[in-house]
Amino acid sequence: MVIALDPAVGVNSAELAAAWDANEQARAVGPASVETSARGDFLPDVLTLVAIPLAVNVASTAITALVTRLVARLRNSRPDQPDIEVAELTSAAGDRVMVVRLRGGRS
Repeated sequence: MVIALDPAVGVNSAELAAAWDANEQARAVGPASVETSARGDFLPDVLTLVAIPLAVNVASTAITALVTRLVARLRNSRPDQPDIEVAELTSAAGDRVMVVRLRGGRS
């Protein structure tokens, strides 16, 4: 699974990967690492992704809730931030992709 963060969210891939690995529930799903991405693979300005090899089959709703909670926690120190949304997609290669963007944004 990969997580693509829209730069407008205000959280970068390294921050999310560190938060993922520091969270016991998330770490149980699989370790996070930062990987490079070709510009425009998922979002126009995304150059890095958080990659998480899933150790277990986890329901989409559980992953979405976990990603939303971690990103919201990272954004807490930044007041007046717009809401985010997490959309799950499947890449052409069949990979699970979670796109984190501002609510109402387009991917």
